[in-house]
Amino acid sequence: MAETPNPSTPSPAGDDARAHAAPRLPTALVSDPAMLAHRVPRGFPDVPERLRFSLAMIEALIAEGTLSAEKVLRLPARPATTEELGAVHDAVYIQRVREAVERLVREQGPEAEPRSFATDVFISPGTYQAALLAAGAPLVALDAIGEGRARNGYALVRPPGHHARPAQAMGFCFFNNVAVAARYAQRRWGWRNVLIVDYDVHHGNGTQDMFYEDADVVYFSTHQFPFYPGTGGSMERGAGAGMGATVNVPLPAGSGWSVYDPVFRQVLWPVADRFKPDVVLLSAGFDAHWRDPLALMRLSTADFSDLTLEVAEIADRYCDGRLVVVQEGGYHLDALAQCAATALVALTGSDGIVDTLGQAPPIRERWNDEAIIQALYELHDLAGYRRKARRQGVRSSSVPPPLPSTETPEQ
Repeated sequence: MAETPNPSTPSPAGDDARAHAAPRLPTALVSDPAMLAHRVPRGFPDVPERLRFSLAMIEALIAEGTLSAEKVLRLPARPATTEELGAVHDAVYIQRVREAVERLVREQGPEAEPRSFATDVFISPGTYQAALLAAGAPLVALDAIGEGRARNGYALVRPPGHHARPAQAMGFCFFNNVAVAARYAQRRWGWRNVLIVDYDVHHGNGTQDMFYEDADVVYFSTHQFPFYPGTGGSMERGAGAGMGATVNVPLPAGSGWSVYDPVFRQVLWPVADRFKPDVVLLSAGFDAHWRDPLALMRLSTADFSDLTLEVAEIADRYCDGRLVVVQEGGYHLDALAQCAATALVALTGSDGIVDTLGQAPPIRERWNDEAIIQALYELHDLAGYRRKARRQGVRSSSVPPPLPSTETPEQ
């Protein structure tokens, strides 16, 4: 890496360049209240409150001035077209989802109760429109970046998408939002090399399936293993032209910052350095948070902030900051809302966090991260760029005044 100039002896030319540097473009925040209309049975994890509370947290930050309104370009989502969905999904499957929702409304009316569509997937009268908007939101963010109106973007959506396969809904997902975005980035904007990073606690089997033989899309996933959906072993590395373009990092339950940090610094960075992406997409599931009820990982909100900043720095280094974050999982309402707000803050260029939950309680065990890194290096023949640790020792962060809790009784 190049040496940092001594700030005590700046050159006049450097001062002039900084004085005339273009201001940082805002972060596009794309969402739509119609996504709340996708309803699920009582007790099902993907409740509308996940989106509602996340948006409320962000609005509170802007209202109190913690997050400058000038740094956020709020844009409405648009529905993805059938052609855009068809870039990764079978046409017959898209029609089947639409017709299932239409049949429900025709048989039971616009206030129909949710009905099972597939394992762990339910439909309601508003589901199809919500799913179209969830797939279309990242495309709005990509357009804002391509048109020079935003530096990066956050598609705050539901239902999530990374489990959706070409012709199958599963794991709360109908359409694969990040996969639709990857193809759109290539076809609309000519950003051929797409890096997808997925730190959701579940492996994005649908995303992997769609690009398993594609050398132009690198899929990098950290996930609890073994765990739902049962895929994501380290030996799943792609096939054909895509051999090596899938990089799975299966992690044991209980993994926290001490494992995730070196994986991102010492594995993701060399992968990005070898691939040199034209655009980066982040499947941002916050269910690896230590408070999440569906998993057993030990990340904190501050940890997610650093992981998001790491991905943003990769985008800064290789593709002029082009990054779109797409919401996936996260099922503890406070943790999700605070992580979502913190991710948006990170996209604006800040390392501030919103956190009333703190770090995970200490445990005696520590996984051998050096062995994990070494095995991945040998498996993927990695070399080159490795980031130094962002900070040393026990990490502490100043926290803004706590916002009102979003915690509610179980839905």
